[in-house]
Amino acid sequence: MSNFATIFLLFDVAGLLAVILLFILYFNKSRKLKKMLKKNNPEEGKGSGVVDDDDNDDDNYLEEETKNMNRIELQSKEEAVREEKGGGLIFMEEEEAASFELDDLLKASAEGLGKGIFGNSYKAMMEGRSAIVVKRLRDLKPLSYEEFRKQLSVISEMKHPNLLPLVAYYYSKEEKLLLYKFAEKGNLFNRIHGGKGNKDRIPFRWGARLSVARGVARALEYLHLKNKSQTIVPHGNLKSTNVLLDDNDMVLVSDYGMSSLLALPIAANRLASYKSPEYQASKRVYKKSDVWSYGGLILELLTGRVQAHTAPPGTKGVDLCSWVHRAVREEWTAEIFDIEISVQRSSTPGMLKLLQIAMRCCDKSPENRPEMTEVVREVENIKLVESEDDEDLSLDQSLTDESLSTSASGIMGDER
Repeated sequence: MSNFATIFLLFDVAGLLAVILLFILYFNKSRKLKKMLKKNNPEEGKGSGVVDDDDNDDDNYLEEETKNMNRIELQSKEEAVREEKGGGLIFMEEEEAASFELDDLLKASAEGLGKGIFGNSYKAMMEGRSAIVVKRLRDLKPLSYEEFRKQLSVISEMKHPNLLPLVAYYYSKEEKLLLYKFAEKGNLFNRIHGGKGNKDRIPFRWGARLSVARGVARALEYLHLKNKSQTIVPHGNLKSTNVLLDDNDMVLVSDYGMSSLLALPIAANRLASYKSPEYQASKRVYKKSDVWSYGGLILELLTGRVQAHTAPPGTKGVDLCSWVHRAVREEWTAEIFDIEISVQRSSTPGMLKLLQIAMRCCDKSPENRPEMTEVVREVENIKLVESEDDEDLSLDQSLTDESLSTSASGIMGDER
């Protein structure tokens, strides 16, 4: 073969390779162009029945990623708007959602109910529906909307006949509101102490007080069973002002699960569980700090005296656990029980049993306090004597009989 033939053959081969290379480049460009057109014109190709198998995975991945990015961006914008300006009311139950809106609440007539640990409370009365309690929160630790929402979601999942249900909440950067149903008969503190000495006061008898002790115990047991941790206080602020009574005298425990919304310094200064012996000694609270609070509440219920650890601002009280021990030791046990129940002589054995339970709950050592399941069982076993025929209204009636002396000895044996 001549040199020219060799050269021409080489040129032919080179040309063929160039054509193949150009074809490959054109094919790749065509695929990229098709992707761009498909992305910009999502309706194109619909109904044609033609599917590019090679592109399916890439297209689906890109589409899903785009959706995720858009969703994240939208959620961030929504949260920022909610934190700054606030949205509407967020209802816990669907059936309540359509009953009223934020504008209706703002137009409602309001009555101040008082100032509590978490803020001021108001009774809002809207036309055509039952009254609502609005709790205006203050002094909370810094919380994003998502953190606030999660905590209230946990609270709303706590459902028990003796727990006051959360109806709705409102969140903005400047304002946070909780909405509850209104309890017609007020709180236990006012039922025990309100109007004493007045002729028009309705006596708070033993049967009603035992019913309260049972209802609170059941509610606390439920909260403790839902929370397995020993180092988390399920309620955290159990006291007589947080125990409510509806129009049927049903016991409703409020303010449960709220302690986690407060910064530690504020919680330690205000919440009932942080007044417990264990916090004073080791700066720690436990699940059984709630049990200690229950014991103090029952002593307030039995004695009719204000508990110092949970007394409202401006109200003087006494350390009831220490006071009962001293009463037994110095043998002035006739003064332990409130006069409104001490006159019910046939009910004395039940009162003594409840007193013993309360004193065990008040033990200085958390390990020696009973579990709430045990407390419920023992309180439920106290027999209620329906008859009050043996009532003696004399203020000089003594309770220093043999049964009281025996029970008092048991209480003294528990003192530490």
